[in-house]
Amino acid sequence: MYYPSKKDVWIGIINWGVIFSCFLPLIIKKDYEALFFTIPLALFLGWSWFTTGYSISNDLLIFQSGLLKKKIPIKDIKKISRTKNPLASSALSLDRIEFSYGEHYDMALVSPKDNSGLITYLKNINPQIELEKRLK
Repeated sequence: MYYPSKKDVWIGIINWGVIFSCFLPLIIKKDYEALFFTIPLALFLGWSWFTTGYSISNDLLIFQSGLLKKKIPIKDIKKISRTKNPLASSALSLDRIEFSYGEHYDMALVSPKDNSGLITYLKNINPQIELEKRLK
């Protein structure tokens, strides 16, 4: 099952503004050497914009954003709560849910378009997951 990331407009404006600015050395000064540094950043940001999402496969919750990929066993998820935490994560919106997992309560932040669908699917696999009151 695949759940794409929700995308905030303001994050899109910043993301695409940075991508556009990566080409400014070419437009303004015809500085081709600067493109050696800016093109990889533009490619990474563009790729991340189109591939950020979350999937469930073989009892694993998989976060993907461009080249970055993280896997969490669903049985290790302890708690799911709503958050607006702005920490860097594989989320393109500040409307996020936080997963606490593992023995040391590690944290992962996600922003699926369909929060309730993802949570329901995870609860079907691991009914022991505790939900914050706002998510019930």
